[in-house]
Amino acid sequence: MQARLESPEIGAKLGTLHQRAKGIGVAIGEDQDMLNWQKQFLFNKVTSRLRKATMPLLAAAMVVIGAPAFAKGLQIGFILPTQQHIRFAFEARLFEETAKANGDEAIVQYSMENTATQKNQVETLIARGVDVIVMSAIDANAAAALVTQAQRDGVKVITYDRGVVGAKPDYHIGRDNYEMGAQQARSALAAVPCGKYAIIRGDRATVAQIDMSRAYDELVKTKQCIKIVHDAYVQGWETAGVQREAEAALQATPDLDVFLIMWDTGAGAVVQVLKSAGLSPDDVWVTGADATTPSLVNIHLGWQDQSTWTAIDQMAVDAANLAHDLGTGAEPRIKGTVVDGVPNVYPKLTSINKDNLCEFITQIAPKGWVKPEDVFGAENNSCR
Repeated sequence: MQARLESPEIGAKLGTLHQRAKGIGVAIGEDQDMLNWQKQFLFNKVTSRLRKATMPLLAAAMVVIGAPAFAKGLQIGFILPTQQHIRFAFEARLFEETAKANGDEAIVQYSMENTATQKNQVETLIARGVDVIVMSAIDANAAAALVTQAQRDGVKVITYDRGVVGAKPDYHIGRDNYEMGAQQARSALAAVPCGKYAIIRGDRATVAQIDMSRAYDELVKTKQCIKIVHDAYVQGWETAGVQREAEAALQATPDLDVFLIMWDTGAGAVVQVLKSAGLSPDDVWVTGADATTPSLVNIHLGWQDQSTWTAIDQMAVDAANLAHDLGTGAEPRIKGTVVDGVPNVYPKLTSINKDNLCEFITQIAPKGWVKPEDVFGAENNSCR
């Protein structure tokens, strides 16, 4: 159903579009579908801006006169990088539940580690008239332009988990990736203070990889008695890429001591390579991140030695609440630490190994993440 458009601003913009089209020999009126689309696009854009501009004023007026607060819900776009990592589906569910409790609608999308897909998603959400976009950047530099574009159109932006370079979002919520890399490096150094290390890093274009790599380089590569025998990046954080790099590292250095791996699905790929090469548990120190159930099983069995957990449950809830506050013009309930002019919210990190595996499963992990029997088996629950 076509909306009636009586706004002077819309009329003026349509007039401009019509004149431009005439100049290249195209009459907008000749294509009714295109005209309808243009009208609807402009209608959505203008009404969205009006709603964003008036919502805080109307809410304040309601409070002054003693009426119930303005309860119009927001539309919040939540763009995650991939569905291949278990954590993101978990976070999407918590985000949606929190948004719904706030009276908002969450529109969840996955970019599948593709910059062109993410660009299209952001532009579509802007055209749809969303109030806030929460996004994990696929490419830190390319996503900066998307942040600027959204803000120019009156959309608040929160970068989530993966930040941007070259733009200033309204908020950033995500782990301290330097500390994440430092926890992994320190675990390896404590176990193997001198030896042969292979480093497999994530995608070059992501801030997470950049910051974790800085920790690796400062804490590991500066040690004189550590020999880096293999050092590689994996585009798109793909498991197949990790497997290729791990095979190459082991073929060149069969007596390898440590695999520094930035994420758990990557660690899982390394474990498969170690098994195929005929190695035994505890032969090679392997790190990871996200505390996925397969990695927790591997820690229990000795194939993986460390994983760093980010409190993603609190992270997703905080992101939905911050989006609500920013979209309604309310005072943000979480202040964060200001870095380069952007408030940053850092969730708690926990380094997991055999010593605190039961504590993580029974006390730290959120409900629904993992159960003791998932890791130890129903007949041999070491956490009892």
